[in-house]
Amino acid sequence: MKLSIFARRVSRLIQRNRNLFLGVVFVSAMLSVSAHAHQTFLLPDKFQYAEAETVSVALTSALAFPDMESGPAEDRIAYYSASIRDEVIEDVSFEEGEIALTMRFAAGRSGAAVVAISSKPRAGEIPPEDVELYLDEIEADEAIIAAFKALPGSPLLQRSYAKHAKTFLCIETCDNDENHASPVGQKLEFIVKADRSFQLLLDGEPLAGRQVTIVPFDGETSSVATDEDGKVLVTDALSGVIMLSAVWITLPDEPDGVYHSDYATLTVDLDQLP
Repeated sequence: MKLSIFARRVSRLIQRNRNLFLGVVFVSAMLSVSAHAHQTFLLPDKFQYAEAETVSVALTSALAFPDMESGPAEDRIAYYSASIRDEVIEDVSFEEGEIALTMRFAAGRSGAAVVAISSKPRAGEIPPEDVELYLDEIEADEAIIAAFKALPGSPLLQRSYAKHAKTFLCIETCDNDENHASPVGQKLEFIVKADRSFQLLLDGEPLAGRQVTIVPFDGETSSVATDEDGKVLVTDALSGVIMLSAVWITLPDEPDGVYHSDYATLTVDLDQLP
C-alpha cells in the first residue's frame, strides 16, 4: 500500500507541474533566481519493482525536492549508468519532456539497482549583486570570499558547474546486496554504508567535513557535516523517501578565475534499505 500511495503522489506531482509549467517559467523569468539554486535529482515512480517490470526514473531540476519543474535535453547528459546487482544494463531509453528527462529499462533480475546520471559542465557569470548569495550557496569558506571581495571594482564571478544525480532502487528485494555500496565513478557521489549511514565520495575517496543536506519527501530539511570517514548518519526519526545533497568547489588559481562546482544528489527510500 505504501508504494502505491507514493506512486500516486508522484503522479499528482507530475500532473500538477505540467499544469503549472508555463507559470513557473514566467515566475522564474521575473525573479532573479540563478540556475545554481535548483536541485537536480532522480525520482523513480516507485522505489521497489517486481522482476521483469519496466523501471522508469525521471531526471528533473526544481527549486525544492520533490517538485518536478524542468527536464534537461538528452544531449546535456555526459554520463549515465544503470545496474542491478552489479550487472550493467545496456538497453536503456530516454524520453525528453518539459518537466523531466525519463530513463527506462527492463528489470531483468532481482537485487539492488542503481541509476546514475551526470550532466555536461555548464559555464556562466554571476552578476556582482548576486555574488555573495552564490558564494554562500556553494559553501565557500571565508578565505575564498575575502579573496574575491579584494578584487578591484565590482567584477562578475566566473563559474561553471556539473550535476551528478543518483538513485537507489530494489528489484524484488535489496537484502544482502552490495550494489548500493559500490561507487559508479561520478566526480561527487553518495554510496550507502551500514546502519542507515551514507558516505560522500570525491573522485572515489571519502570527503570529510562537507555539509550534507537531508530533504525528506515529507518533513523538514536538515543538514549535517560528514565525519572523518566522509559519512553521515540518517537518524531513526526519518523514514520513507529522502534526498541527500552536497556540493564541492574546485577553486581557480586566481580569485578572478572560474569557480567550478560539482553538485551531488541521492534519492532513496530508507524503508527499502537492508
